[in-house]
Amino acid sequence: MKKFSETITTGLEKWFSRALRWGRSKSEVSAEAFIAGLHENAFCAHYQPIVRAATDECIGVEALARWRLGHSHLLPESFIPTALDAHLMIELSRYILQRVAEDFKQFALPPHFIVSVNIPAEYLTMPALLEDCHELLAILQSKQARLVLEVPATLPLPEELEAQLVTEGLRQLGIKLALDNYLATTANPYHLLKWAFDYLKVEKDYISSWGQPGFQDNSLDILLSSAQKLGAELIIKGVENQGQHHYLSKRGVPYLQGFYFSKPMTRNHFRKWLYSGIIEDKPTNQK
Repeated sequence: MKKFSETITTGLEKWFSRALRWGRSKSEVSAEAFIAGLHENAFCAHYQPIVRAATDECIGVEALARWRLGHSHLLPESFIPTALDAHLMIELSRYILQRVAEDFKQFALPPHFIVSVNIPAEYLTMPALLEDCHELLAILQSKQARLVLEVPATLPLPEELEAQLVTEGLRQLGIKLALDNYLATTANPYHLLKWAFDYLKVEKDYISSWGQPGFQDNSLDILLSSAQKLGAELIIKGVENQGQHHYLSKRGVPYLQGFYFSKPMTRNHFRKWLYSGIIEDKPTNQK
C-alpha cells in the first residue's frame, strides 16, 4: 500500500501536468497537500548569493523556499498563495529555518557572512520566533556568520507591543532585520525608523526598468538617501546583466543580487560555488 505522502506526491504530479495543458495556475495547491509536504520534508532551501557591488565578493545568501516534487522543484509562486490563504506562512518559515540550520552545520563560511531567511511580518509578534531561530543562530555564530530575517513590505508591519519586544529580543541575540520589496511599503519614514532595519531590499522591477522610457535617474539617489536616513544598507535584487551591474556599482549601491551573479542553487551546488570563489580570492587577499 502506498504511503499517504506518496499518494499526495503522485497525485500532485499528475494534477500539475494537467494544469499545464489546460492553462490553469500552479498556485492552486491545496492546503492539505501543502501540510503533507511540510510533514514529509518535501520543502528545501535554495541559496542565491548576495555580493558586494564594488568587488563582486559574495558576502551572503538569501535562502529561498522550494518544494521538491518528483525530479523538479516548485517555485514559491506555486505554493505561497496557498500558504498565505491557509495562514501557514509561519509554519513554512519555521520549517525553512530548521532546514537552513541543517544545511549549514558542516559548511565553512567566510567571517561576517550573512544568511537571510524570509519570514512573515506577523511572526515578529510571536516570542516563539526567538526560540525558532536558536539552532540556526548558534550554528552561524560558531562560524562568525550572521542571521538576517527578511520581512515583506507588501503587508503592514505589526503595531503590537509584542512585535517591539520580540524585535528587541532578536537584536539582543545579534539577529539583523531586512525589509524586502522596500518600494512597496506604505509605512511612513518615522514608522520605518522605529523598526531600525539593517537592510532595505529593492525588487528586480526597479533595475529592470533602467534604460526604459520613464525611468528617473535620480530615483537611485533617492533610494540611497532613504537608506542612509533609515540607518540601513541597500540591496538591489534582479541584476541580470553587466550594464545594470556597472550602473549600480558606480552609483554607490553597496550590495547586489540577481541572475547575473547566480541563480538560486541547491546547498551542494552553492557550497562548491562559494568554495571556488574563496579559493580564487585567496591569492589576491594575500598580496
